[in-house]
Amino acid sequence: MSMNKSRDILDVLFGSKIRVRVLKFLFRNYPNDFSVFELAERIQEQNPAVKKEAGLLAEIKLIKKTSNQRYALN
Repeated sequence: MSMNKSRDILDVLFGSKIRVRVLKFLFRNYPNDFSVFELAERIQEQNPAVKKEAGLLAEIKLIKKTSNQRYALN
């Protein structure tokens, strides 16, 4: 399976390219945590979109939001 094909499958499975990029980034950088600004900068996406997707991932407990507004894998 080509890399683009697996990326497309992940986009469909998770519903958002940004959501997939946030998860991949956090998996690759486990156990570190990051602010929305840091995540957006590192995955090269806009802050509001990253904040929205990180919030959704935190709601379903795939990632956790710390008390100081940072995100990490749960």
